[in-house]
Amino acid sequence: MTVFARTASHQGRPEKVDSCLAYLRDVAVPAILGMPTCVGMSVLASRQSGLAIISTAWESKPDMHASVVKIRPIREKTAEAIGGGTAELEEWEIAAMHRRHHAGHAVCARVVWLRVESGLFDNFVSEFNAATLPALDATRGFCSTSLMINPAWRRAAVSIAYDSTDAMDRRINGSEGRRLLEHNVIQVREFDEVMPHLRVPDLASY
Repeated sequence: MTVFARTASHQGRPEKVDSCLAYLRDVAVPAILGMPTCVGMSVLASRQSGLAIISTAWESKPDMHASVVKIRPIREKTAEAIGGGTAELEEWEIAAMHRRHHAGHAVCARVVWLRVESGLFDNFVSEFNAATLPALDATRGFCSTSLMINPAWRRAAVSIAYDSTDAMDRRINGSEGRRLLEHNVIQVREFDEVMPHLRVPDLASY
């Protein structure tokens, strides 16, 4: 099963984050989740940096592209609410998604962007499923994770949600899980607001 996703990264002003989250919660999330081919949406935001990332997931790439016209006004309102300019857009395939059963409510998250060499994505995804997911599952306070890939851009993004900031500060259990996430890292960002409505099925295969 292949699910496609688009992320919109809004670099805004820290003092505007809460008003932006109110708009997303009351208007944007219900509107986007109500679109027939949308299979989920999530929001990550940082009150410290003013960065918000809105992810939407779709049944197919044509469905994702067809949603642009409907979502554009919502994206413009989001940019206005957070006090930022044009959002940075990226398209992805969701290669893995796993939620820990009986986990607490996610309150914070870390996103790791990585560079993956062309031709190595299959191995990268297999290693993520075989090594990183079990390591995360064994970490106290872990809630969920997703792996998104863009082979054309040679990029991957791993999002990991936790039930507390203390949990996010813990090192991932298992050397294999740590090694994968520390390999070819482009950037790491942390977020103190998580709005998970990503209804994508659990794609973990280990």
